[in-house]
Amino acid sequence: MHIREIQAKIKSIGTTRKITRAMEMLARAKAPAARKRAGSFRPYAEHMRAIALHMQAANPEFVSPFLRKQVPVRRVGLIVVSTDRGLCGPLNSRLLLQCVERLAAWDRDAIGARVSVVGARGMGPIARCGAEVVAHSGALSQALHFESFFGTISVPLGEFLQGELDEVYIAYNRTTRVPEFEPRIDRILPLDAQLHPPGDGAPPTPDYLYEPDTGAVIETLLLRYVEAFVYQAVAENSACEQYARMMAMQTATENADRLIHDLTRVYQKTRQAQITTELCEIIAGAAAL
Repeated sequence: MHIREIQAKIKSIGTTRKITRAMEMLARAKAPAARKRAGSFRPYAEHMRAIALHMQAANPEFVSPFLRKQVPVRRVGLIVVSTDRGLCGPLNSRLLLQCVERLAAWDRDAIGARVSVVGARGMGPIARCGAEVVAHSGALSQALHFESFFGTISVPLGEFLQGELDEVYIAYNRTTRVPEFEPRIDRILPLDAQLHPPGDGAPPTPDYLYEPDTGAVIETLLLRYVEAFVYQAVAENSACEQYARMMAMQTATENADRLIHDLTRVYQKTRQAQITTELCEIIAGAAAL
């Protein structure tokens, strides 16, 4: 390899290292805020669900459509939460691989699946596997405004309430231990009545005044809980994105450092060999005279 080629490679890798280092620092700065946003929203969703299920248990004569189970399951909806940008390691690929495997399992069981995709990176792989994509939203804002993906999630929710879907699932990444994360596919509809208010097991007594009526209030609260669950999943995925990009760019920066170090050694050896060859040529020429 010519010495100028080595110098050009060192310069090119150095430029790339500056970019990866900057992206690493940017993701490192954004990660704590993203994780705090995901964690601060969870108590709101859990308290809302507890209140709604308390009201449901106090009024057993009303059965919300959000709690009705259909057996056997023949039609399901899947909400896939991906990222808008790449360069975040295996974050999207691991989740999308799990989604493709789940879609294949549903297909083997003769269960029809309709997919809604949040984020630009998930659209291509899901479409290539032959899934029926009914809604898609991309270009998520940094603040994760709910309106930016409300239209996408409203499609499977509306189909479930109309009886066109038997179950609705959501696929997203969730942090387990910073900076680790895992892909998850959770069922969000029908809701499982697991968060009952504490007590001695006796049925709760109606302790609320409802306006306009019991059914409307319970359905509104359960709908808000489902929306909060979806927002929580998107926020968790956003936090995972920042941690994944931070680790990926840190690894890329370290690889660039190793390449620059190795190429610098090659450059020094090549330069030394070139100098030695020139000296030998000068000495040989002087001796010939």
